[in-house]
Amino acid sequence: MRRFTIDTKCLAGYNENGHVDRDVEALVEAARKGEADIAMLASSSSEVHPCGQHLARFADFRKRMIDVGLGTIFLLPPLAKHGFTFPGFGVLGDEVTVHRERLVFKVLFPGMHSRWSDYAAAKGLDRKDIASPDAWKWRGRLGDVQAFWAHEYNRRDVFVTCDECFGRLPDHPEFSRAMVVTPSQAMHMLTVSG
Repeated sequence: MRRFTIDTKCLAGYNENGHVDRDVEALVEAARKGEADIAMLASSSSEVHPCGQHLARFADFRKRMIDVGLGTIFLLPPLAKHGFTFPGFGVLGDEVTVHRERLVFKVLFPGMHSRWSDYAAAKGLDRKDIASPDAWKWRGRLGDVQAFWAHEYNRRDVFVTCDECFGRLPDHPEFSRAMVVTPSQAMHMLTVSG
């Protein structure tokens, strides 16, 4: 069975009671029935509760996933970062994992600093204020990077996204084996193999 990782942006409609792509819904339903192995990143780097409050605890995130009907999706831990990931739910980085995460950042967002302190300094921001609007922009990028990093670190097969920036990865020699597809393409893969 192919192991799919869904980019959190594909699931935003579940959190906001908004439109959910029919192929994403079908993938989630396949996971509920045990017909698909679906996972997603669980990180507080860019997660905000629909009421605008930041989710600081993994237990709150997990509860929200269950409440919106996504409890069957396996949650992947990110590379742990103080202030940006759920305490106690992350992979402790070493030189290799940190380098790989920075490479993902560089490929997805060329020209943007991969470290918050460097980004804040370049933009003249207070590096201690990780909740400002400018910080949330950077945190969103970090969430994208962490999603793919967690997918790759956990040796999953197919990364499913609606975000075109991930299309840069297979074009880079370091990620030439990355399989990045849209929800529609993922659903086709699932129906052809199933």
